[in-house]
Amino acid sequence: MATIDQHDKAVRSRQGRRQEPDGRYEAQGTGIIPTETVGIPVHASPRIDDIVALVASSAEQGDRPFLVTFVNPGAVALAERDPSYRAALARFDLVLPDGIGMAKAVEWVQQVPATRISFDTTSLAPPVLHLAQQRGHPVALVGGKPGVAQRACERLTQNFPGLVIAAALDGYGDPAEKAKQVHAASAKIVICCMGGGAQEQFLLHLADRGWVGCGFTCGGYFDQLADGMNYYPRWIDAANLRWAYRLYREPRRLGYRYLVDYSHFGLRLASSLLQPKRP
Repeated sequence: MATIDQHDKAVRSRQGRRQEPDGRYEAQGTGIIPTETVGIPVHASPRIDDIVALVASSAEQGDRPFLVTFVNPGAVALAERDPSYRAALARFDLVLPDGIGMAKAVEWVQQVPATRISFDTTSLAPPVLHLAQQRGHPVALVGGKPGVAQRACERLTQNFPGLVIAAALDGYGDPAEKAKQVHAASAKIVICCMGGGAQEQFLLHLADRGWVGCGFTCGGYFDQLADGMNYYPRWIDAANLRWAYRLYREPRRLGYRYLVDYSHFGLRLASSLLQPKRP
């Protein structure tokens, strides 16, 4: 397991980062490589186990915030429209490729292995929640419409007996007040579901107010839990067709993103692949 000291020295943190001679940043002993891919920071990891090990180490150390977010192809256009979102990504400890499209982009552009990692039941959520369950780390769920986080709480505690969810808060109202409630709940792990941009800003606001723990963004995961722990059929997940299934389930919400933002991602990716490679 990588130690938090190794992580602080080699993985980009809010205080600084170390650059290797080839322009990449690598966490010793983990194979996690921070990259700049299609205009945004993305960490490449060949194994989800390395990510879980860093989370476990950071949760045990408990001396600083450890923040993790995820970027899908739509994040490229969002970062160009909103410089504050791009700046927020740069302050996160880990920015992971959410979706097969972003993972493949990292592999093709950077020529390094990159597995797709998302905060949902098919990926990072179960090991993080199991960690909280086994070690007694209180969890706070923040985001969604009124009642959504509470329903997610009920679903998760049913599936992870003994899991302590110290707060289940909706995503509306004053972020400062939400941060106070998270502090008061003594949450060691915070899972934030507010959509791209807002969820990153909330976790940074929480960290800036002195909170210490592990924070994760999770997009629409709370909503997915309304249908059970397994939102995606197994064959959809195995075929990496989660994006198509979500479009089928939510055409009005996702149609524009897929048509416009994902097309922009495709153009940026093509441009990156056509650029001359560094010697």
